[in-house]
Formats: sequence, C-alpha cells, structure tokens
Amino acid sequence: MKTADKSLGGSWFVVRGSLRHGRMIRPTAGDRQRTTNNEQPTCSAFTLVELLVVVAIIGLVMTISIPSIYRKLHPDSINKAVEDVMDACRYARGRAILEGAVTELVFRPADRTIEVVPTGMTGHESSEGRTETFASSEGGDALRLGDQPHRSGGGGSIFSTKLSDRIIIEGLGINGLDYTEDDVSRIRFFPNGTSEEMSLVLLSDRNERRNITLEVVTALPNVEIDPYKFKHR
Repeated sequence: MKTADKSLGGSWFVVRGSLRHGRMIRPTAGDRQRTTNNEQPTCSAFTLVELLVVVAIIGLVMTISIPSIYRKLHPDSINKAVEDVMDACRYARGRAILEGAVTELVFRPADRTIEVVPTGMTGHESSEGRTETFASSEGGDALRLGDQPHRSGGGGSIFSTKLSDRIIIEGLGINGLDYTEDDVSRIRFFPNGTSEEMSLVLLSDRNERRNITLEVVTALPNVEIDPYKFKHR
C-alpha cells in the first residue's frame, strides 16, 4: 500500500511492508493521475431525452388547462356566450329526441335570456317530406297545428341561461326571416333529430362577432368566426 510521507514534502511514497524492508520510491505519472481523479467529486444530471419528456408534459398540461382558466378569469367573454348558446341548442335537441315531443328554444333578445321549453306536441313527417306538428286535445285526439313556428310554449322552462351584459344579439334569423327586433323568438326541435333553420350573430363589447347556425337535417349547432362567412338569416 502506498501512502504519502509528510516528512518528505509529499514528493516521495513509502511502500509499507515490514519496517526493515521498507524502501522509498519516486511516484510515477499514473500514481499522480489516479490521485487527481479520486479527488474530483462525481455528479449526476438529466439526459436530453428526459428533459424533452418533461417539456412535452408541461406543454400538454398547459394546452388543456389554459382554456378553462381563461373562461374562469373572463366569464363575460364571447366564447362563454357561444358555449352557452350551443349548450342550449344541444339540450333542446336531446330533449326532443328523448321525450319524443317538439321542444322549443326561446330567445328574448331584450334581456339576453335563452330558454328551452317543452311544447307537449309531437312531430311527424308527412308524405311530402315536411314535418307536421300536432298537439293533444282534451279528448286525446291529435290536432294538426300547421306550420306556425312562433307561438306560446306548452310548459315552463326546463333550461335557462342569460348572456352577459357585454354581449348583444346583433342578428337572429329563423327559416330565412329576420327576428332580431322581436321580443320573443322560438326555434323548434323535432323528435326525429331535425330542427328549424337558425342563424344567430353575437357581438361583444370588444367588437368580436360569432355566428351560430343550426343544420336543419341534424339540428346540430355550428359556430363561425369569419365575418365573411356569416349567415345573417
């Protein structure tokens, strides 16, 4: 075993065996290198792949959470209003299909309220391919009401939401007619999964516009953000 002899200033090493046979030798370059390597501290670090995985996870979490955080911090945003309208449309469509009865989506532009109202009527497709609406009489007979899309509902509201004061209904079209100035406007959803045609334009105080439309065949709502593609009626 080699050890430094302090009496010689560390420049000589003594080979320890028996005291009588011990001898002094000059240290070699390899001995100095091993001594230097042993004195260096060791440390560990992350690999590039591990860092990339962490960055990807952080990016995914932020992508998922940022929209929800924004809606919480900006409850009066145009996106929140669009979400409320589309939720009302989906609810009215689902209600009509599940209950087997016509359901109305009621707009009141003056106070910015949207309601889903059951009518107690059933819809049947005629031989001409047109949806006919019926209501039950006191005797249980079906009475045909004809094509009158805007009338008083048959029951109380089962879904209601109100748009922010910073959002106004700039335009409302139903079946190609303009109902923007009407106090109450109604869109019918039928049990066969269809609906009347609707085009709604919302305007925010930041001059942001969104166009929400209903596909007649599927009764599913769509949103358009490009003003040049808006359907005003």
